[in-house]
Amino acid sequence: MTKKTFTESEALSYLTPKTQDEHDTQQAHNEQVTLKTQKKQHTQVTQRTRVQKLPRVNMAFSEENLEHLHIMSRIEGGSITAYVNKLIEADRETQTARVKRFIKVVDQDV
Repeated sequence: MTKKTFTESEALSYLTPKTQDEHDTQQAHNEQVTLKTQKKQHTQVTQRTRVQKLPRVNMAFSEENLEHLHIMSRIEGGSITAYVNKLIEADRETQTARVKRFIKVVDQDV
């Protein structure tokens, strides 16, 4: 085994008192790291709040339907949410006349 020298190691520099210049440099570096971390965290929070502004719904699927959703979303190359939204948009287009009749009947009852 070789002898370890502790002349210029990180452990020794950690234990050795720093000069004022070294201390200031280290403090400036720490402040920069802190600012970068705060900006990153702020960005993550901002991005999350943008995404969470969309209305949410909790749904339960049978195992067969859930498996079908997984397979179809992979085929489509997107998420299950994107696939379900696509299905709903297609259904809205085909059911437009029916929805209008329903709204008309509901409005007459009020």
